[in-house]
Amino acid sequence: MAEPAAPPAEPAALAAVGRVLGAVTGASFELQPILDRIATEAAALCRAETAHVFLIDGDHFKFVAASGGTPEHGEYERAHPDPIDSGSINGRVALSGHPVQVADLAADADYRGSGYTVGGYRTLLGVPIRSNGELIGSFGLGRTTVLPFSDQEIELVSLFADQAAIAIHVARLLTETHEALERESAVSGVLQSISRSTFHLDDVLQTVIDNATRLSHADEGNILREEGGRFRLAAYTAGVPEAFRNILDQLVFQPERGTITGRVLLEQRPVHILDITTDAEYRLPEAREAAGFRTVLAVPLLRDGVPIGVLVVWRLQVQPFTDPEIALLTTFADQAALAIANVQLFETVERQRTELARFAPQVAGLLTSAEGEQLLAGHRREISAMFCDLRGFTAFAETAEPEELLGVLREYHAAVGELSVAAGGTVEHFAGDGLMVFFNDPAPVPDHQLAAVRTALEVRDRFVGLAARWHRRGYELGLGIGIASGYATLGRIGLEGRYDYGAMGVVVNLASRLSDIAEAGQILISQRHFAAVEDQVTAEERPAVTLKGFGRPVPVWAIEAVRP
Repeated sequence: MAEPAAPPAEPAALAAVGRVLGAVTGASFELQPILDRIATEAAALCRAETAHVFLIDGDHFKFVAASGGTPEHGEYERAHPDPIDSGSINGRVALSGHPVQVADLAADADYRGSGYTVGGYRTLLGVPIRSNGELIGSFGLGRTTVLPFSDQEIELVSLFADQAAIAIHVARLLTETHEALERESAVSGVLQSISRSTFHLDDVLQTVIDNATRLSHADEGNILREEGGRFRLAAYTAGVPEAFRNILDQLVFQPERGTITGRVLLEQRPVHILDITTDAEYRLPEAREAAGFRTVLAVPLLRDGVPIGVLVVWRLQVQPFTDPEIALLTTFADQAALAIANVQLFETVERQRTELARFAPQVAGLLTSAEGEQLLAGHRREISAMFCDLRGFTAFAETAEPEELLGVLREYHAAVGELSVAAGGTVEHFAGDGLMVFFNDPAPVPDHQLAAVRTALEVRDRFVGLAARWHRRGYELGLGIGIASGYATLGRIGLEGRYDYGAMGVVVNLASRLSDIAEAGQILISQRHFAAVEDQVTAEERPAVTLKGFGRPVPVWAIEAVRP
């Protein structure tokens, strides 16, 4: 079973976004170096051999930037734009409007693009680049081996696509207006505030509204942000009266036409009211009197087509906002939405990292001693490796909502992780429905072969209750477990800023293959492992099996119980 690459850790992701935004602020909005930097950072962060950026030109995708890949593939892409059809990853992104992944190009009979034939890639991922809701390009990653991208990697690549969209939109806007120099300075200041490693959202939103108000020649403005189903005041310019702020704090905005915020939520596009005093639908005179506004412009903060906030600016005299001013306000709204999405993403990653870190407390202790540093550098030790895989997960994932999918995985990971750590095991990684644990390293575990078997039985028993609860919701899931023991090489693996503590060797591969063939509710162990525990367990010898990567049939035993 191919194991997806480990998801990028929050510090590495945050640093990559910071470098991208640093390139944006330092490139005088020349588009090419910005797109080159985005491709380079995305490829490195998601462990891809190549990243490509394509922009729509008429009815084809034009190759504009890349990181990695062969010169021949780059030349081919420049000379052969992809049409908008199902024969390429770019065409499929355009047709679906969503991220598209091809797990194995060699097995996709309908694929005609150059990724496999010229580029030599096996797994491709493409995500849409949108500006103001319009598809303007495609951003893709490729791997030369069959190794699908994880959901979190797809989310991060989508974030980089959003950065590309913002850069493209800003670059185009600033070349079309005579106020380019002043606006470049202002937008650069916003991007610099977003790229700071502290990521203080309040500071970012304050920078956005101050610059948006000044450059649109408005008198005042504010930003409302969705929190817990309500849109609350998140930032405002210095001159906004306290009486007006108090009124907004008491309101619950809904999609309707009685307020400008409600109208934006309803229409999900900029709303421009020339004179609020003559607008028959406006029903908040106390707010108008408190702030004194006459001409009002409101722009939605959209994330995946859903409003997560509203940016509002106004003038105290009747004076319409121009089209360039409305376009600039839309850019600032995009920046505010991006800042909010960045913070939410990294908060989620940090929370997950903190939760999962408790499943490997032994590894954290290695950093505090000289002996631990030696272990991290690499060593050999006999271990017992245990792999767990869900049966029926693929069918479940194809029909379940994302929230249901994540809920099931959280319960499953928590159950296996807690029982494994309690038995002295080290959880090496979570990979969707797959999970690996090993025993006897870095801390010694007496009778680690028996400890692995006991843990597997406890996991199987715990899973019975989980499966019953999921069954009542209509989910049919089972659990297969494979265990093997033997010598492995263990230590720190990864690259600067993204390290894991892992095990490598035949024993790991064998346990993984056994979990692949285990039926729901079955625990399969290797011959060597059975020899270590045969006097303490009840097991049934199964016919030898042929496993991928092993030249001869492998003897297998199915564990039934530990003897009293």
